[in-house]
Amino acid sequence: MNFRDILVGMEEKKKNLGSVRGQANVSMVRGGYGSSQAKMAPIEGEIASEHDFFWRKEDLKLVRVKNERAFFRLETNLKAVIIPMERFGMGEVPARVLNISPGGAGIGTTCQCCNGDKLLLKVRLLAGEEDWNLFCQVVRIEEYGVSGFVYGCRFIELGDRERERLLESIRKLEYELRGYVTILL
Repeated sequence: MNFRDILVGMEEKKKNLGSVRGQANVSMVRGGYGSSQAKMAPIEGEIASEHDFFWRKEDLKLVRVKNERAFFRLETNLKAVIIPMERFGMGEVPARVLNISPGGAGIGTTCQCCNGDKLLLKVRLLAGEEDWNLFCQVVRIEEYGVSGFVYGCRFIELGDRERERLLESIRKLEYELRGYVTILL
């Protein structure tokens, strides 16, 4: 039995059943992500056979989009510096941490990077704390203005204990930014 025989057999079954309503997973690319970062989005609709090897799709509706973000994100505007790891001798480049989570950060800078580039992010989250030195990898790039860029970066080489410490610092920063008073006992 060859491929054409299978499709003809399916065609006959579809004629007996008419149109079929159900769900299917369709791969889509979310804005700014490369094809290796494709997300899955279930859609619902009707699929009916037309002519030889053609299928009609009607009334397609997006059911939901899966958000694979594992942590909440805190909007910030913190001064920072980045050091591109692939560019020797470039040194520290001024940057802004626009948002941060235990999984990654949104970084604004004038330094041009590529998807997959590794950076060292140096940022002080709270006054009185030491600077954080966070290794990260660029996963999303947006151009901002004439010569600026915003990079979506995920933290790499961050152990569970360090991630927990970072989460605690982010929570303290959130309280500070919202104007809550922290009482130390």
